[in-house]
Amino acid sequence: MSLLYGIILFILSLFLPAVLHSEVVDRIIAIVNDDVITLQELEKYVHVEKKDKFVSVNEYLRNIQLKEKIDVFIESLLLKQQAKKLKIEVSDKEVEGIIDNIKKQYLITEVELKEQLKKDNVSYKDFYEGLRMNVIRGRVLARVISPDVLVTEENLKEYYKQHADEYKEEELKLQQIMVSNKREDAQNRALKAYNLLIEGKPFETVAKEFSDDPSSVHGGDIGYAKKEELIPELRQQLNLILPGMHTHVIKTPYGFHILKLVEVKKGDTTTFETLKEKIHERIVQEESEKRYKEYINKLRKSSYIEVKI
Repeated sequence: MSLLYGIILFILSLFLPAVLHSEVVDRIIAIVNDDVITLQELEKYVHVEKKDKFVSVNEYLRNIQLKEKIDVFIESLLLKQQAKKLKIEVSDKEVEGIIDNIKKQYLITEVELKEQLKKDNVSYKDFYEGLRMNVIRGRVLARVISPDVLVTEENLKEYYKQHADEYKEEELKLQQIMVSNKREDAQNRALKAYNLLIEGKPFETVAKEFSDDPSSVHGGDIGYAKKEELIPELRQQLNLILPGMHTHVIKTPYGFHILKLVEVKKGDTTTFETLKEKIHERIVQEESEKRYKEYINKLRKSSYIEVKI
């Protein structure tokens, strides 16, 4: 699955109920206060998320995960309703800015983005409104969930002690295709290499043919590297993949890169002082997620919700 497709799926999985009210209602499967969820909405979501796995919505309805999927719909509707009450809006200009950033990150044009959406049976309007709802969701949560989380030194040390195994330094065995930005056709060359990988051509073969890095003679093998030693652009994308997978094309000051994560090896445990700030961030994140769940539960209890399947 491409990362761009992952973005499309993420947006639709959270916010599809907010963007499909123009569909013809064939059967109501849930009521959330003054809003409804229809079978067609669910069917469209299933088609996007479970492409090639289910032949019809009826088959999917027999799947044990249905209740979980309906809950996602309900949650997004509740947040949409709260945004309306709080008069939270997101302008077209803001949404267009997000789309511009997506195009820059994934090195695609407006036409290519729309072609990808069409290929995945997603309308541009649904994608556009899904992005808007993503921002609205964040603003609702920022408004209603207290951002202040008190974390003491004792909390930090206790967390470090309980999660010591998680803080072992990771060494990543990597392969790389790097196309130098000194080439006039650098971006196109990198995209051509990426497309060959998508078609199933071995990474080593593509690296030998396209990479300008000295490692190309070894099939792009650059050995082991600590994640912290990598530049932010590469480190960020490696966080999104598992061993055996490769990134999309990554633009850096040096050119265009494609990295393959071959193996992850655990080393020594990082010291408390080195991790102190990261532990603080994690504790704050976990507490924020806890408060988010409490807020959603509160909304559920104060709302009229009826599921008809």
